[in-house]
Amino acid sequence: MIRKSIALTALTTAVCAVGLPGVATAQPEPQKAHETITWGACDRPADMPVADGVQCGTLTVPVDWAKPESGTVALRAYRQKVTGPSKSKGTILNFPSGPGATGDIAFSSLRKSLPDYDLIALDPRGVGASGPLSCATEKILKIPYVPPTDRRTFHALKENQRSFWSTCTTNPAGLKHHLDAYSNARDAEALRKAMHLERINVYGFSYGTLTAERYLGLYGDHINGSVLEGVMNPAQSRREFITGAAHGMEAIFDRFKKWCAEEAACALHRRDVVSVFRKAQKKADQGHIPGSLDTTPWSFAAVTRYFELTAPNSFKDAADGLKKLSQGKNPMPDGETGQDQIPNTYPYPDPIVCSDFDLSVKNVDQARRDLAATRKAAPVLGFSTNSSNYTSICLAGPHPAKKSDTAVTSRSAHPTMLLSNTLDPATPLTWANSVARQLGHKAIEVRTDKVGHGGGLDNPETKRKVAAYMSQANRTGR
Repeated sequence: MIRKSIALTALTTAVCAVGLPGVATAQPEPQKAHETITWGACDRPADMPVADGVQCGTLTVPVDWAKPESGTVALRAYRQKVTGPSKSKGTILNFPSGPGATGDIAFSSLRKSLPDYDLIALDPRGVGASGPLSCATEKILKIPYVPPTDRRTFHALKENQRSFWSTCTTNPAGLKHHLDAYSNARDAEALRKAMHLERINVYGFSYGTLTAERYLGLYGDHINGSVLEGVMNPAQSRREFITGAAHGMEAIFDRFKKWCAEEAACALHRRDVVSVFRKAQKKADQGHIPGSLDTTPWSFAAVTRYFELTAPNSFKDAADGLKKLSQGKNPMPDGETGQDQIPNTYPYPDPIVCSDFDLSVKNVDQARRDLAATRKAAPVLGFSTNSSNYTSICLAGPHPAKKSDTAVTSRSAHPTMLLSNTLDPATPLTWANSVARQLGHKAIEVRTDKVGHGGGLDNPETKRKVAAYMSQANRTGR
């Protein structure tokens, strides 16, 4: 799960139980939205090209699956077939990351790692060409990474959020109230039926694992192999959500400190890294750092945000930047604020998270207790801005779907493979561990010793395990 920022892409960062009354059968089964999909070239902007061989089509589904007569929405569909002499071993349905990534986002990596499978996907509701959610930029920029803990500022946040959600629009308009993973899972089942596929495989990354989990619970009997990477855990409270992520980021900071102590390439080598970090935060709060972090003025929280953005990709860059911040210098490129390029409204899929998790911090007392809890979990960083930000966003965003906190189960006859990095800034390992416990014997956990979000399939051993698992599931699952 990730937070999309206005001018800077953030971390590439977020369940229907079998046998629970009213869950798996609460809404009607997807109907044959279209008997067939007409495939052709993809009409996307030049700065968002699709890979060679990817075709696009349109799937029309109900806005509200519980009330099919209430209207429809056209969803963008993708497919990429196996080419050359190899025969397809099956079809992989991709659930993209985000919220905010288009359906084909993982096609290139899947084609590289699992070349013998056809690929299909949808742009999720509110994303890409599937009725994108857009909101007033001015309101977006006023949403803090961490909810304020004084009453006056918290009241201002509450007022901003009330007006913020009213500025958010989709086409059709009613779609903004039906952006949840349950609805996306039902859309995916409609895609399977429209393509006349009896059995499929699924791959979900980051926020896409949540929709994959819903699909496993609702329609897993059609699934051979299922691979979830960077796993979301739907069955957790707001407090668990933010403290788990904060603890995960603190673990990355600890690894960063160790690296700086051992490596001369670290700009903070042989220095007290924590003291440098605190000095940078103090400089920021005193207003002694010019410019901004992606339109956000430098502050205590922005320094933590900077570490979250840089360290998982490069410890060296994080050290260089923290050194500059501690000296009162802006580590961001000169003039890179993006202010003059920001339109009045902006595609902003982050509130989709509010459709799946009850994350809203209701009052200032809750905000204070949340901050105390995250500071205990992350004594140096204080919090994960990536997770705490959603408690601000969801203050007036869409309400969580019914039973959104239901534990993960699966109807598939095959176990689900859960891929995790040991140190993940967006979906901490503890989330995958929890989902594994929920799935019980239907879970296979694979860990890659890596700092970062995703990229597990770049590891040769992890890739080998995934390929072997998929071959086995498709040999026995036909």
